Amino acid sequence: MATQHKKSSYNSFLSATPTIKELTEYVDVSTNWYIVGTMLDLDQKRLRSIKERGGSDTDKIIEMFNLWLTTTPTASRKQVLETLRKKVVGENTLADEYEKHLKELHEATYTPPSTEAVYVLQSNIQSLNEALVSPVQVSQLLYCKGCISEATLDEMERIDQSRSLDDKKTTLLTAIQETVSSDYRKLKDIATVLSDVEETRDIANEIMSNVENMPEEEDQVVQLFTQEMGSSDESHASNVLRNNYSALSQSITEPVRMARLLHEEVISDEALSRVISTRGSVSDSRAVLLKAVRGAVHSNYKHLELFVTVLRKFSKTAHIGDAIFEAYTKHFNYYDEYSEEAEIHLAEIPVDVMSEENSQLKSMPTSSSLDDKEINEHNDNKILFPRDMRNKFMKMRRKFGSTVLKVCHKFVCRENVLNIDEMKELISDWFPDLKPQLSYKNTVGEVLKVLKRKCSIIDISPLEDLASEFDIEEAKPIIKSFKEEAKNFCKSVSVSLCLDEKLQAVATPSRLLCETVVFVFNWDPDEHTLQDINDVLFELEPLHKCHIQMDKVGTGQSVVVACYCATEYTGLLIMDVLGMMDTLQRKGLKEFIVGNFTLWNATQVVSKNTVVTDILVQINDLKAALRDRDEKIMATETELAAFMELSENRLKEIEAVKIDLYKSQRINVQKEEVITELKEKISILFEEVIEKENLLKQYLEETDSEESSYEGVPEADESLDTSTSIVQEDGEVEWSQDGVHLLNPSVDQCMEVITKLEDKHEIMTLTDSSSDSIQFLIPTILEGRTIKRLVVLSAFLTHDDILSFIFQLSTNKSLTMLQISNDSISDDGVVALAQSLQYNETLEYLQLQYNRGITSACAQSIAKLLNSNKTLTYLNLYDTNIDSHGAVILSESLQTNNTLNLLWLDRQHKDTCSALPYFEQIKNRLNFW
Repeated sequence: MATQHKKSSYNSFLSATPTIKELTEYVDVSTNWYIVGTMLDLDQKRLRSIKERGGSDTDKIIEMFNLWLTTTPTASRKQVLETLRKKVVGENTLADEYEKHLKELHEATYTPPSTEAVYVLQSNIQSLNEALVSPVQVSQLLYCKGCISEATLDEMERIDQSRSLDDKKTTLLTAIQETVSSDYRKLKDIATVLSDVEETRDIANEIMSNVENMPEEEDQVVQLFTQEMGSSDESHASNVLRNNYSALSQSITEPVRMARLLHEEVISDEALSRVISTRGSVSDSRAVLLKAVRGAVHSNYKHLELFVTVLRKFSKTAHIGDAIFEAYTKHFNYYDEYSEEAEIHLAEIPVDVMSEENSQLKSMPTSSSLDDKEINEHNDNKILFPRDMRNKFMKMRRKFGSTVLKVCHKFVCRENVLNIDEMKELISDWFPDLKPQLSYKNTVGEVLKVLKRKCSIIDISPLEDLASEFDIEEAKPIIKSFKEEAKNFCKSVSVSLCLDEKLQAVATPSRLLCETVVFVFNWDPDEHTLQDINDVLFELEPLHKCHIQMDKVGTGQSVVVACYCATEYTGLLIMDVLGMMDTLQRKGLKEFIVGNFTLWNATQVVSKNTVVTDILVQINDLKAALRDRDEKIMATETELAAFMELSENRLKEIEAVKIDLYKSQRINVQKEEVITELKEKISILFEEVIEKENLLKQYLEETDSEESSYEGVPEADESLDTSTSIVQEDGEVEWSQDGVHLLNPSVDQCMEVITKLEDKHEIMTLTDSSSDSIQFLIPTILEGRTIKRLVVLSAFLTHDDILSFIFQLSTNKSLTMLQISNDSISDDGVVALAQSLQYNETLEYLQLQYNRGITSACAQSIAKLLNSNKTLTYLNLYDTNIDSHGAVILSESLQTNNTLNLLWLDRQHKDTCSALPYFEQIKNRLNFW
């Protein structure tokens, strides 16, 4: 790629116009100059004129090349080389020497893309340092794109009250510079990130305009930060987290609540303490939380599942949790139903290790009812798992899938009459833990996918209840058929054949330990079926208020049932289970575990069970108070988070205002300089007027004294009139219904025009105007809000002329069309004009045609204008001296500018532009005249 870039650069170098000095020194064609001129398509009459003049061949060569350069806008080095090698010219040796010189010259001036990228960044570092308001947030966005290392992010997210904003900026900018130095291609990603931040968007666009077409280098294949992590499961999980880091850093608004939910299982006591200690700033506590989560995922990839579970509990992050889990399941082949090993045999697992796939159950203490002897007897045994049983579970899962598909189809067919908001509200009432996950769903199909998470392959009751509520009669027979088949399946499958079969209907991330409920039954696994478990759990849900969801069944000498119960219902479930303990004990309940705690055990002595009863009474008394307290805490934290976020936004607004103020101050300084310069010029003009008035007065006095002695008074009067006209000669002023045309106006006439301007006068045309008139009139009318179209013809605007009104032009709110034509402006003027128009927000039409003083020297400034200005829709540059190189620069700018509808260029550039690789994208916006 580097070679390709160098070759492309050299081709552009050959397409550039050579200098007369270069041609004179390296292309000495001697007596062949006439033939060379002919091959360069020069006018024969003018060539003969050169030939007929005296002088040496060198003089004639210089005249011939001067003629070619001044009459051929597309003159290039390549044309010279091709001409020298033509058979009729026969200067191949000279062509080779000239080409060798050009290659050496290009080699000396060529800048590789890596060096160019570093230079582009360095030239914008100061602007970035001034514009950065939230360096920590920007660092999080850059980390997501792989533009800074995790070590840098750790340093940025480190909470240290002694660190100033400037310190953080320095750390971040240094890291960015190191990144670009190591891999220049990352500059594009950095610019993309900065373009998403309002304060740095303009700088990002500036960087992007310089690096957009920058190629990759062949010898630089650097994967800077993606290789930091390796290829382990932890590495893949960390990459998934990194890819969503940007969204997380902007969406988490309640970091303290999240930290409490993740406490112990994912983040440590110390991490929770740090999150709480920084709760005064949402961004700070969020940064601490994310750093702790990153560390946890590095140590165990399963922690990412728990993080997803927590993200799904908040409406602003539920969609991010879904995105993370989708990427996670793709890599880890979640629920690989067709594992060959699983078809052959499965291990019989006791309660304390029965869920190695669910990290939260791994940490559960061994049931006291399963003694060491019991575990040792069965831990190493494997029971043969019948192949047809695996197939039965797969068949049941497929039956569930087809049933859900049919039921969902019945809902979707009535989507036009169903109220999706009512549906979401109803499901949220049934299952409050689903409310955040439903918040961003917009179709019936999406809502049903969320509800599907509450179903299992043997229980479709949530869909059944929803179909009943919304009178989806067509779904009822489908559901009835499935329920009968599911019941028969449960009756036919003994617990011993359910070894660790997942019963969830969809892939589900690990449950939080505090939401994991385990029932241990003193049953013989071979003598009990899934239906027996269903019957027991059904007795716990007479009012459907606990929403227990059976996840998994394991066996030892007992039957172990792992269930899910949302945090908000665990207290209620504990009350119900303990209240029904006599009944459940008769059913064979041996042990009841919630999270890490064994709340009931049949082997306990009676006195201990009495203590449990006393605790039950206390729990019942404190229940209402705890619920009220939790609600108040949650409400307070929500209000605090909202207030902190508002405060942070206000701080950002203040910083933005400071930046705008700084820019305004710089503009005011420029304005003051212009005003001072104008005052000096006015002072000089005033002195000249006084001097001329004194001369005129002296002349009149002399004329009066000699009046009696001369008879040629009329002639004297005529002379006087002539002198007066020299002092101030008026031009023409023509008024129309909607504007005014001034032809070579005097300053007095300009003043008179200004006093007569009304709101209806929207057009002003200046022809053959002097600098004095221009510098007086244009700044004045641009300060007003009347003129919408300004035309300047045949009045050459000097650099000083344009400086006199650049401030007014940049802030003007009325001008929509500006035309400066007929040799009225050159490169210097265009550069100054382009800089001023970068800040203008109303100009739509800019016409600079018929100006031969405009060359490719100002093309870069015009391109920069097109990259920053968002209001220009029409730009006319035909009949100028812009060459092919300049035309290419302007065409490239159309790739990033999406507001300019039409760019006019000279017809001679059509072939050059048509050859551009992106011409098809911009051809409808280019016109050649």
